Amino acid sequence: MTVALSHSFSSIKMFENCPLRYYHQRILKSVVDQGGEASQHGERIHKYIEERLKGTLSEEHISEIVKLEPIIASIELVAQGGTLETEQQLTLNKDLKPTTWFAKDAWMRSILDVCVRRGKKALVCDWKTGKRRPDFTQLELFALQVFAHYPEIEKVETGFIWTQDLAFDRETYRRKDAPAMWAGLLERVRRIEQAAEANVWPAKPSGLCRFCPCSKLCPHG
Repeated sequence: MTVALSHSFSSIKMFENCPLRYYHQRILKSVVDQGGEASQHGERIHKYIEERLKGTLSEEHISEIVKLEPIIASIELVAQGGTLETEQQLTLNKDLKPTTWFAKDAWMRSILDVCVRRGKKALVCDWKTGKRRPDFTQLELFALQVFAHYPEIEKVETGFIWTQDLAFDRETYRRKDAPAMWAGLLERVRRIEQAAEANVWPAKPSGLCRFCPCSKLCPHG
């Protein structure tokens, strides 16, 4: 099966959770995940935080994120003298070189909720509105994107910010470790490409099945 694949943290996780869902949603595009109330809430919170950091948040929505204000203010403090980006789209091609989001050679995409660059250091934060279940692969990929796009950056401080309980999960990555980081990530990507080459997409039943948009197309649905 010949298919042009592009990847992201979410698509890698989708494949690992269930190859059949990946096949229907990412390859055939026969289903669309409409999301539920929780995902819609998450999208709103992300939007309001982005507007707050850009100084465009309307007064009617301030109350939605007021408890996050100390965290947002601390990010602004860190960003003084540097560059702050929100909802930044970073894309690499197969050679792990920067390209654009919609380019024909786009191969690995990431959206960074918050990225602060100052000197040789960067801070990347990801807002999480659900239950606290950190997967540091996402932060690792964010750091790799920053290293690839900004050659001057030597260290990336990353963190999940859990908006429900104001908890933090942090990890630090250094440029010297990037080759080993890529090795592990590329092995996971290779499993997806092998599935595409063999056109084998087995179902993987789990507790996630009841939320799956492919339930009507799956023998386990």
